[in-house]
Amino acid sequence: MAYETIGFIAPSTGLFVKEKPILNRTARRLKQALGCRQIVLGPHIFTSDSEIRHVTAPLEDRAQVFKEAIRHFDIVISIAGGTGAEDLVSRIDAKDFRVIRERRPLFVGFSDFTFLLSEIYHVCRVPVIYFPSLKVGKGDFRNLVALIKGEEIQYQGAAWLTPPPPRRLSGIPVGGNLTTFVNFLNRGRPPRFNWKRHVLFFEDIQVDVEDLHRLLAALRRHNVFAGIKGIVIGSVTPPGTGPRARRPQRQAARFVRSYLADVIRDRRLQGNPMPILTVTNFGHDIKRNLMVVPIGGRVTISRSKRIAFRLDGTACPVTPSS
Repeated sequence: MAYETIGFIAPSTGLFVKEKPILNRTARRLKQALGCRQIVLGPHIFTSDSEIRHVTAPLEDRAQVFKEAIRHFDIVISIAGGTGAEDLVSRIDAKDFRVIRERRPLFVGFSDFTFLLSEIYHVCRVPVIYFPSLKVGKGDFRNLVALIKGEEIQYQGAAWLTPPPPRRLSGIPVGGNLTTFVNFLNRGRPPRFNWKRHVLFFEDIQVDVEDLHRLLAALRRHNVFAGIKGIVIGSVTPPGTGPRARRPQRQAARFVRSYLADVIRDRRLQGNPMPILTVTNFGHDIKRNLMVVPIGGRVTISRSKRIAFRLDGTACPVTPSS
């Protein structure tokens, strides 16, 4: 697909004016790399609502920007996350979803934008990209552009928390920020997924082990672990620590393995194991080689922890190290 226009929007949190050069640089590099005809910076990117200071504008204004973006842009990029992104779901109607299905704009977002990315994938079955668009180092930028162009991108996992799968594992990536993904599921009428087709990716910030317990319990209530093909765990950090703090990361990984021990055992006995892999380059405040995850796309994970992504739904080929 040719991407002629890119629109940057602020569905929740805005930027400081001093960050404008970073935004301009990202826009310029994407335009050059993708050969786009036009880059548009939406309204409210550098503003703050007079009543709710942590969002850029009133809900109706932010929703209107979103509705216009899906009708005019080929790539829609959220400049930041923010809790207000979730509000927009209540304003997206059947006509909007029909436009998304027909035009298939590509959405890029991160953190609390998980809610909108998940909603778009669930309702429209179009792939979206989980990635903080303004944090593009050279390697990150190459992978983002390659994925958008339909190429395969690869990463290396860190450690298996379970025995590795008997053969390569392929599925559809789903998830993102864990807290927001759980909020997405915790609704009066929860969205329905065929978990057997999906691989869950999650990361989070400002989350301790007790918070993680509640979040995993919610996923258990939604029967995620009964069918999910596998789990990839990124950075999960408690308040006051960063992604380089190894002890909290190890504690989070140990807790996940302990909490899911019965599921891991039962699924292994059933001949349907649930592999769990950790990675070090997926999450907030990652400085190098930040993972670009195509929610609704395709992932293949080898026994050697090689992770391959494609934006479309075709299976990734086996690499020599698989």
